Amino acid sequence: MQDLKAIRKLIENTESQYKTFAASAQQGFDYYGNQDDIERTGAAAIDEINGYLKKKGANPLRSADNRVSLNRHKIVVDQKTGYLFSVPPSFDLPGGNDTDKVDPLLQKVKDTIGTQWPKVIKQLGIDASNTGKAWLAYWVNEAGEFDYWYINPLTVRPIYDRSTVKKRLKYLVRVYDYLTDTGDAVTRYEVWDDQEVAYLIRPAVTAQRPKPQIEFETLPQGGYNIQPHDYGRIPFIEFQNNAHAVGDLPMYKDIIDATDKLVSGFCNDVDDLQEIIWVIKNYGGERSETDVDAEGNEIQKPVDLLQMLKAKKWVAVDENGGVDTVRGDIPYEARSALRDILNEEFWPAAMAVNPNPEKVGNQSGEFMEHLFNLLELKAGLMETEFRDSIDEFLRAVLHYLGVDESTQFTQTWKRTKPQNAESISSIIASTPDTVMSDETKTKLHPLIDDWQGERKKIEKEQQRKEQNTLDLLAQQEKKQAEEQQPNANDGGGET
Repeated sequence: MQDLKAIRKLIENTESQYKTFAASAQQGFDYYGNQDDIERTGAAAIDEINGYLKKKGANPLRSADNRVSLNRHKIVVDQKTGYLFSVPPSFDLPGGNDTDKVDPLLQKVKDTIGTQWPKVIKQLGIDASNTGKAWLAYWVNEAGEFDYWYINPLTVRPIYDRSTVKKRLKYLVRVYDYLTDTGDAVTRYEVWDDQEVAYLIRPAVTAQRPKPQIEFETLPQGGYNIQPHDYGRIPFIEFQNNAHAVGDLPMYKDIIDATDKLVSGFCNDVDDLQEIIWVIKNYGGERSETDVDAEGNEIQKPVDLLQMLKAKKWVAVDENGGVDTVRGDIPYEARSALRDILNEEFWPAAMAVNPNPEKVGNQSGEFMEHLFNLLELKAGLMETEFRDSIDEFLRAVLHYLGVDESTQFTQTWKRTKPQNAESISSIIASTPDTVMSDETKTKLHPLIDDWQGERKKIEKEQQRKEQNTLDLLAQQEKKQAEEQQPNANDGGGET
């Protein structure tokens, strides 16, 4: 980490690959923020031509430029993350389903992770869906406590060891802009390996420094800012969206763009064609008008007839002239049919659930499974990748706690979707105890969120009922004993 030339080369090698990823990732974030390409290109994607016509004033009646972004990407991403993470993945130790007591190690792990886990894992799901990969950073804070948070994927440049079949993180470069204590804008580079981190900076481009070099950040007391760490690994964990680390947007971007253009073009037609198009015969009106130039001198300026009609809504003609009106027709049926086709193709392409299905109401469980089939497939691909990353995160927690990192945890993932609760409850109730345990029934019941807490309540109620039964039996036995005991005043003495 002391070799500045080698580190510069390392950072340089990440540039080309990062640019490709950054372009795709930024597009995912843009579409998630309702900034589709339609916002930039317009409905016809001919901004230059429209601008030319506006400057020339040759086409004032076709001037509408609506740019309607329908924000479907956000709907699809939020649907998947809500489906997977509304109930965040939980973890347990094998054989740790005894609800009477919690394993001390498991309790330590849960206390270390804290209450921010649901927010962090949900944001990791959103970032991975938008960009293909999300990143979690963890550290030990000034109080000596384990802490963690998600970070912007656009700031992370991973470098993998390609000499192994299984991908392994060899270096990681984190890049971000910030202001120094003196108010200077710089780009900061964190270069991590499994033993230490080096901090470098590149000053902002100025007239005096057109090509600033990356240099080591220096400490106030002197020396390079290179810090050792004892995390045992690079303290950043990658959460992939799927095996190829590709975001969701490429699956259906073309359909979104086509729909945006269709709706925006339709809005343009409504705005433009509600104006009357005038057909003027033997026009004898003004051909020029008096205007004032920048110096205040009067000049004669040609009048654009169409502009004058749109502004004044009337025109003068001679005795031989006349004015007819023509209204444009909007091809609603064709556009409506195309929109239906695009909408029908969008949901399977996005592997998502159409929020407006043809059939609604209290449908059977089979129908609900069919409706969520594609979403389940897509969610399953993310779950597979996230499971390994969560295991790595738990190993980092175990390392912080100073216990055996090979400890295996079981993960529980619960989907969030509409269910036919009555049907599921009936199936659970009718399943014999020889097939399914009471604990599993409680765990699968649709009306129960915290199954472990519910089992504790059930066991306490059963214990209380058993104790009440024992107390009742004891009272009955005592009463019977008193009734059978002979009275001291009855007989037994001579008169």
